[in-house]
Amino acid sequence: MSSRVFAVAGGRSLSSEFAPLVSSVCSSLVASGASLVVGCASGCDSFVLSSALSGAFPLSSVRCFAAFSASGRGVLGVSAWVAVSSFSASGGSVVWASPGLLSLPVPARLASRTALVVGAASAGVVVFFASPSSRGSLLACSRALSRGLPVVAFPCGFSDGDQLPSLGAGAWVACPLFDGAFVWSPSAGSLF
Repeated sequence: MSSRVFAVAGGRSLSSEFAPLVSSVCSSLVASGASLVVGCASGCDSFVLSSALSGAFPLSSVRCFAAFSASGRGVLGVSAWVAVSSFSASGGSVVWASPGLLSLPVPARLASRTALVVGAASAGVVVFFASPSSRGSLLACSRALSRGLPVVAFPCGFSDGDQLPSLGAGAWVACPLFDGAFVWSPSAGSLF
């Protein structure tokens, strides 16, 4: 894994029409010498893992944090069990039951998993919002900002960056690196 690590997060309900966008952005990050960390849910996480499995970028450039065990204990209806299992079976790096305690209530387990994913990032967080009110995506953004990491967001399935949720004092500005993306700027200057 590269020393430049981006966390990739996004909605569990992210439509498959955005899978090519997720794959393209992740491929671009990996091509720049970065590596990726991702969770284990359907939607965005599944798209990242499937892209690596299809050869869009090397399996070795991705680490997955799973909120369930390798045996499937703790799998939920929103879990990307097939993608995570296939990724692992193909040699991909999976940290199983990453929150550590499968006995945690589901919301706490998923929040802990998100904290671990963002905590493993060193270069920033890229978030694909399935809706302006996506709680998990907002949590990933908030965790990143608390660590001083840049946050890049793609509004997927809604009109534009004006509908992205506020992250506090600051504003979403057009991201110079990706068309259709926005970077959170707590001040007038760019984070990149």
